[in-house]
Amino acid sequence: VLTINDREYPWKPSAHFRLEGELRFGTDMPVSRLEGKVDLVAAQAGWRMTWTTQADTWIAAATEGELGSEAPLEAKRALAAVLRLWLKGHPHGHHPDGSFCPLTHCAVIRGQPTQAGREAVAEAPELDLAPNRAFFTGSKGGISWSPREVWGGGSFLAGAAQVVPKDPWATWTRVLTAAQVRQLKAFVKPGLLPGQRGLRIGVSGPYAVEDLRLEAGRQFGWTTWPSNACQAKLQPDGSLALQGHGWGHNVGLCLATALYRAKRGDRAEEILQEAFGLTKLAIPNPGADP
Repeated sequence: VLTINDREYPWKPSAHFRLEGELRFGTDMPVSRLEGKVDLVAAQAGWRMTWTTQADTWIAAATEGELGSEAPLEAKRALAAVLRLWLKGHPHGHHPDGSFCPLTHCAVIRGQPTQAGREAVAEAPELDLAPNRAFFTGSKGGISWSPREVWGGGSFLAGAAQVVPKDPWATWTRVLTAAQVRQLKAFVKPGLLPGQRGLRIGVSGPYAVEDLRLEAGRQFGWTTWPSNACQAKLQPDGSLALQGHGWGHNVGLCLATALYRAKRGDRAEEILQEAFGLTKLAIPNPGADP
């Protein structure tokens, strides 16, 4: 049962509700408040929600969904710049109807953006960068990968990374059980695309690290295999010992670094220059239409 604006919407197989205006969701919902048009359709495992909004509102909401509404302005400006460029390179979304899922580009929507979030979008720099390099990751843990290394094809350029003090993802270790290893190998096909980094599991492989990480997340939970920058060693009992750095795919803007540098007083342009290995600072965006 969903609670929206203090009204209950019970689930049933044919349920479909169309709402518009200011919508306040119950405390157990992953979003808090949205403005605009919202479609709620009953799905097999619960509800599928579609929010229709403007591009600049999506950028602001995704920026604050990732960094938090209280994040420093310069960190927000940096991420907003990346999301704006990414959106320009994907104007029709990921799906045939032009929609974005809540985890599109790993950009989580938690609710309506604040005025400060909107200001960060309006003041975001214009990146001198190809849209196919416009990625971000939770933490690089000091290790930066290029799009080509993660997905195969695309840019060879990786940018730079630094270890952020007190970053919980700077270094991590995991052990996958022998049963988990067998399950991964059953779902992930060996083989690499041009330039893609891979891992061997014993004599099997190589498997694309990105495919292993994502499948481990789907099967066993998203903290099972935290990042792509890692090493793996098959143990005699069939388990897999992992050691790595970062959270996510290790490509593009590091959010941990953006927060750290912004709190230190650095501007978004400087943060972006390091993240993408730019030879010059990003130039300010003169109020371009998103």
